[in-house]
Amino acid sequence: MYKTVRSRFKVLITVIIIVLSLIAIKKLIVDPQPVRDIKMNTVYICGFWNRYPVRTQSRYYIEFKKDGTYVLMHDDSRRKQEDYFEDGYWSSPEIDLYIGKYKEKNGNYILETTDSAYVKFKDESAVKKNTIKNYCPGIFDVEKYVAEQNGRTAERAVMKTEKGEYILGYPNNKYSYDEDRAYYLLFNKSDIKKLPSSVEEFRKQFKMDKKAEQERLNETEQSR
Repeated sequence: MYKTVRSRFKVLITVIIIVLSLIAIKKLIVDPQPVRDIKMNTVYICGFWNRYPVRTQSRYYIEFKKDGTYVLMHDDSRRKQEDYFEDGYWSSPEIDLYIGKYKEKNGNYILETTDSAYVKFKDESAVKKNTIKNYCPGIFDVEKYVAEQNGRTAERAVMKTEKGEYILGYPNNKYSYDEDRAYYLLFNKSDIKKLPSSVEEFRKQFKMDKKAEQERLNETEQSR
């Protein structure tokens, strides 16, 4: 009797150890981990504040290249249609692309935007069809103007925190990021592996809604 109980106890302990080991392996290997070492030509996904983005949340992607350039993409096209109603107004899905140069200083990566563009979709259905209603180059110029009017910088940086993790945000000095503005934690498990290398390549990924394009042209003509 004693031997039987003892044997069952050993089996139970073994099972618990195996389960805990599997959980630890999943946490360390399978689950997304914050980035602690930037590798070149690797796409990282960036989650709002410090959370890995779920399927319907917006996110950034960033890739540093060996030639000293970077590609940054903000994808806000994954929300459900009703989630685009904010503060009494309707917005629509869009994706922004920024291309530029970077410099590494004190373990941080300082970004300088040289080109940018965005595409806008009519609604959630248009996202699924990969059909845009508008394409606009130079979106960063608008962001820079608005930021400067408010005494802020529009340029971002990828900065290392005290924990050794990397954050995409707006620098408030040479060594830190502005916690009062949106920042994103870099993770090593990106759901895409390649970013467009130019705004032209970015544009070619989408089809233009001909009706929406004509409406936009008409509006432009009337405003002249």
